[in-house]
Amino acid sequence: MKRYFILFVASFFLLLSSVLALTEAPVDVTRMSLIEIEEAMDKGYITSEQLVNIYLERIEKYDEKFNAINQLNEHAVEQAKQLDSMRREGNIKGKLHGIPIIVKCNIDAYGMPTTAGTKTLKDNMPKQNSDVVELLIDEGAIVIASANMSELAFSAMDSYSSYGHVWNVFNNEKYTPFGSSGGSAVSVKAGFAAAALGTDTNSSVRLPAAGAGLVGLRPTYGLLSSKGVIPYDYERDTVGVLTNTVEDNSLILSIISDGKYRSENSSSLKGVVIGVPTQYMKGHKDYKSGPKSLTDVEIVSMMETSVNKLKEAGATIVELPTFVKDSNLTIANNTMSGITMCYYFDQYIKGTTGTIRSFRQLANSSGHVQALGGYLAGCSAPSDARVNSRNSKKAVYREYVDKVFEENRLDVILYPSIKSKVFKIGDPKKTSSPGSTFGSVIGYPSITLPMAMGDDGFSYSLEFLSKANQEDVLYNVAAGFESINGNKVNPSPLTPSLYTVPENVVKLNKLYEENLEEKHAKVWIEEVKDFYLNYNKLDNRNARAEELLKEYEEEYNQKGIINKLKVKKSDHKVIKVIKIIIKIALVLLALYIGLYIFAYTVYFYKKIRRRIRRYKKRKAMLEAKKRQTKKPVQRRPVTKKVVKKKVVKKKPVAKRRK
Repeated sequence: MKRYFILFVASFFLLLSSVLALTEAPVDVTRMSLIEIEEAMDKGYITSEQLVNIYLERIEKYDEKFNAINQLNEHAVEQAKQLDSMRREGNIKGKLHGIPIIVKCNIDAYGMPTTAGTKTLKDNMPKQNSDVVELLIDEGAIVIASANMSELAFSAMDSYSSYGHVWNVFNNEKYTPFGSSGGSAVSVKAGFAAAALGTDTNSSVRLPAAGAGLVGLRPTYGLLSSKGVIPYDYERDTVGVLTNTVEDNSLILSIISDGKYRSENSSSLKGVVIGVPTQYMKGHKDYKSGPKSLTDVEIVSMMETSVNKLKEAGATIVELPTFVKDSNLTIANNTMSGITMCYYFDQYIKGTTGTIRSFRQLANSSGHVQALGGYLAGCSAPSDARVNSRNSKKAVYREYVDKVFEENRLDVILYPSIKSKVFKIGDPKKTSSPGSTFGSVIGYPSITLPMAMGDDGFSYSLEFLSKANQEDVLYNVAAGFESINGNKVNPSPLTPSLYTVPENVVKLNKLYEENLEEKHAKVWIEEVKDFYLNYNKLDNRNARAEELLKEYEEEYNQKGIINKLKVKKSDHKVIKVIKIIIKIALVLLALYIGLYIFAYTVYFYKKIRRRIRRYKKRKAMLEAKKRQTKKPVQRRPVTKKVVKKKVVKKKPVAKRRK
């Protein structure tokens, strides 16, 4: 009996240890961008199943600090296994194959209730995915969870719902994460996923992204489908993207825009013209609130530093001292949310099943923290006259902005995402977001990204705005600033990685990357991939990594000269024989080359010797000839003898005698 008891206890603790064992990977996913994680899966470092488990374990460990997650996808692990199986077969769905993503809980994701942060909608089950989620899944993504938010997207100052407060990812001591997409922002920065979707009415993606030190995009109004998204203000609502990097953000937008935007960006700032409204950047003490209010001194300093960096990178800065007009702010502050929310909610709810079947029923039910009675007046479709009136006012604002762009030849306009410091919930001090009265009103895209950490330990951001459908320009400028500012992917200090990558594994990863395309190390590469695949089953990963490093040095260090043949591990004798033959062949080759060199050396030596002898002989002959030659004798001058001609006297001829 005692024996059985001991076995039972041992089995219990073995089971407990296996349950509590954390999933680890040979790379730290909390410091990697979405694109880097996808590349890591392609190279075999990590599987989608491992990645999903790592994120789920992080949610379990850290989310109690932040309350960022609303619902978990119970089928996420199974979906990851299926995608891993497809990858092994060479069947890749798309650029997000096996990547977990979080969506704000007012966006339909089939299999999870769409609550919009209110318990009244706890059983609101969508009949199908929203259009944007469907596009992500078609590309291979896994919706791992939905994120908490300010109830029904009512507030940008915080993210408070009937599921509780979401707290700031840098300091969870009652500091605001902003809203309404606070849960989405905190989830990405806390390392619960590499990307998230939110919704932006006035600044509900960009403010939370700024508060979490992320890249947050509000696209051109109408670029993305709103089907399957619980509405708040139909003339401003849009799905937005929150990521760690500009490149990741651009990739997600290219997917959920269904081809309307293509991710083809550069990061050059040379020749870019940037307008800077002074009223947004610095503000004025005469304004106690709003976009023209005085900007915090430290934020102004950060902005000035950022502007100088942009100048140094080749951008042209144009100051706009009188850009903000009170008439345009009046247009911005008049919305149709209170008039249209009921009507558009009733259209949305037809695509779901659950207890609540109308906005009136929602308003009259318990379980929500926001007062909804005042919105019941707008349960009919808005009149054409009202819509036309709103559109004409927005057109005036848009024409004014277009004129500023054209007169100054601007590419983008720059301003701080937040004009004041992060505050505690309940603090009467409020913040101002210039973007909430600007791009969201006229439907122009804008993007926020980190510029610096403040003395208070919070991240502060700047924001770029471009004209409609110029997301490519926006991403180019944002990527340029991201590069010169040195922005990196780092988790919050409150959510460190749950595992460390051993030193030898880091070295192995580097060597593996260097040899991925090398044919000579094909067998070794497969051994390393097997090591990565079974990473969590190994007790001493560091030692095994060291063995693989030594094996490479011993067997493969002579790159491209000695190829290890792909044979079974049991064929050791064959391997030895092959090694001996290769060594003999190398020796013979070296001997042949040596003899060849020796023969040519002798030939050239003899040839040179002959030439030297010839030269010496000729030189000696010349010298001898010189010695034999006498010096010339000095002769007297020869005088010519004058030869006198003898005058021959002719003998007289004797006369003949007659």
